[in-house]
Amino acid sequence: ASCHGPSACARPLWEAGLLGGQLGAMSKYGQLSRTNGHSKWFLQRTLVEHDKTMDDPWMQMIYKQSFSVKQYAAWLVRNHACFAAMENKITETSCPEVYDQKLLRTAALETDLHQLLGVSWRGEAEQMARDSPATQNYLAHFEEDSTNNLRLAAHAFLQYNAVLSGGTYLGKMVSAKLSLVKGAPGVAFYAFLGVGDGKEAARVQQYLKDFDKLSLSDEERDDLLVCMRRIYADTEELMKECFDLNPVAGLSYNAAKDGGSPEGPPPPCSEQLELSLAELHGYIGEDGGRILMSLAGELLDVSAGSEMYGPGGSYALLAGRDVTRCLATMSLESSELDDLAWEPDSSEEEQALVQWRTKLKEKYPVAGSLNKSPVATDAGPEGLRQRTAASTSAPSAPAAAGAAASDDPAGETQKCPISGKEGVGCPLSTFGIIKKPAPKAKAAASSSGGASGFTAGKSLIASVEANSSATEDWWLSKLCPLHWDNATMKAFVIAACTCWLHGIFVGWMLHKQIRG
Repeated sequence: ASCHGPSACARPLWEAGLLGGQLGAMSKYGQLSRTNGHSKWFLQRTLVEHDKTMDDPWMQMIYKQSFSVKQYAAWLVRNHACFAAMENKITETSCPEVYDQKLLRTAALETDLHQLLGVSWRGEAEQMARDSPATQNYLAHFEEDSTNNLRLAAHAFLQYNAVLSGGTYLGKMVSAKLSLVKGAPGVAFYAFLGVGDGKEAARVQQYLKDFDKLSLSDEERDDLLVCMRRIYADTEELMKECFDLNPVAGLSYNAAKDGGSPEGPPPPCSEQLELSLAELHGYIGEDGGRILMSLAGELLDVSAGSEMYGPGGSYALLAGRDVTRCLATMSLESSELDDLAWEPDSSEEEQALVQWRTKLKEKYPVAGSLNKSPVATDAGPEGLRQRTAASTSAPSAPAAAGAAASDDPAGETQKCPISGKEGVGCPLSTFGIIKKPAPKAKAAASSSGGASGFTAGKSLIASVEANSSATEDWWLSKLCPLHWDNATMKAFVIAACTCWLHGIFVGWMLHKQIRG
């Protein structure tokens, strides 16, 4: 759909959940789409349409926060008319695959319009919708589509996925412009009470899977494609009306995410790496470290997008991985990561791969190349190639103890693998109770100088992996007295004295009872 179809969306195409394209009759690609799911097949064929709506002048005004309150109210009026019509028709019975009561937007839009237009908002909003040719055109097309449950499903799929994904970033922009907190009246449209913070991306992915459950013939898919492309065109007209109310130059999405910096691809990193897949797994941004990912054999430094790609980010799943197959097939399934043997099966996948490479390299610098040979090499600049514990085989306990001893034979300034503190040799590590955590790949300054990453609307596949190196929170750390801090030592002494005094008192009482 469009950027939020009628709502605006964030950069990643998988986030938008948009559909479009054309089916090649009974070709092998038609069979492929049935195997991989309708959503992927549609996504591959709508990259151009999606980008066009995403960088529509009205969306650019939102990115720059140069819109007026009147324009924003007009935008919400148009969305309210479209969502109200849709939610009046779509039910759990008519469209079970894409219906979810938690996603309904009409009530949230009414809250926002009441805040912006006042108590008489309803009459004013209805008049504004009647005076909008683009809104009336959209509603007329929807009325035709509403007699077909599959077309209804297409409307729901486009609209809800787009607001779920793009609403996070757009809500942030609008909240800043109107000085409102997230989800407050005025920006409630972008907040989903039934979806937890940071879970919007996962909900989008589930929506894709639910849509894939639809059973569609070739003719039905052709019909849906016509419907969806019409939604793109109709939404562009809605955006144009809002922009024309007060046309002001905005910012493209890329420039907005870079804080208004000039656009243009960043130069390659000064030091080009050659990493094996196992080595690449270490660059996931732990402790502020560098974040890399591989696409079509090239390493991209996405550290500028640590908010999304770093630990706990919406796209942490992609950090330190080869994402070629995932992006070309429009999938965020973890099983499709690191598939170095994968090759495009269709011209659509080839085109999608080319477009993704172009998009990402416009935002992130090339950091080197991926060594696809089965034998990993460890040679390279110190601090640039590290493996995480997950990507290397764990040594035996005696070996770990030996390594600890060899690292610091004098036993001084050794880092305790349990508490993480510096000091003399830790007895627990000496006995091999725990292994030393693997070193982290430290951050390298990106030559792009950007502040945040290309996909930056946060949402899809929220995959938060536990930080296996956070040893400070382990209960075993309490067993290492050599590295206790002053507060812990004082607490221990107080507890010991208390127990000692309690023992004396109890012993004295027992002695009294026995002698009495």
